[in-house]
Amino acid sequence: MEINILKQAVAENQILVNNTIDTVFVTRFLNGILRTPTEIRLRFKTFNEKPAITVTLTYRDKKGRLIKEELTTIANGELINAVISAMGSNLKPIHAFQEDGNNIVEETSNNFELEMFEKFMESSYHLKIEDDFISSNGDRFLHAVFSIGFHGDIHFYLKRDKHIEELLNKALTA
Repeated sequence: MEINILKQAVAENQILVNNTIDTVFVTRFLNGILRTPTEIRLRFKTFNEKPAITVTLTYRDKKGRLIKEELTTIANGELINAVISAMGSNLKPIHAFQEDGNNIVEETSNNFELEMFEKFMESSYHLKIEDDFISSNGDRFLHAVFSIGFHGDIHFYLKRDKHIEELLNKALTA
């Protein structure tokens, strides 16, 4: 007996199938932004050595309950810039990306979240350090948040090591 659950999941998930940005992600993200979420969270990830992003949009329903929608796709610089602009209330770049943006992802990365954290540490965005996350095996993870706009934040969860501590010390002494 052959079970094709894993093969089917990969075939249905465009993130893992090819090197193109999921166009459904762009449409759902734009529609989600237009519904005026109460919170937008962006995370950087790596899928199969490709840069990727996850956006979580939080809304309140008519009864006041929180509803979260999570969207994930591999990403290139053009999409990332468009998403960050939309988080800051500038929808022109995401509309332009939807119309004729470059959907090909050629970049590779072993730790895209760390690479983006290093770039954001040099940016002018406001950094806020939250309580560390401690895993079940005792590892400590830095929880850093950069504010992009009203209720729009980029969250980083990075395992604390010498390099992360050096970056934080450099930022705190600047």
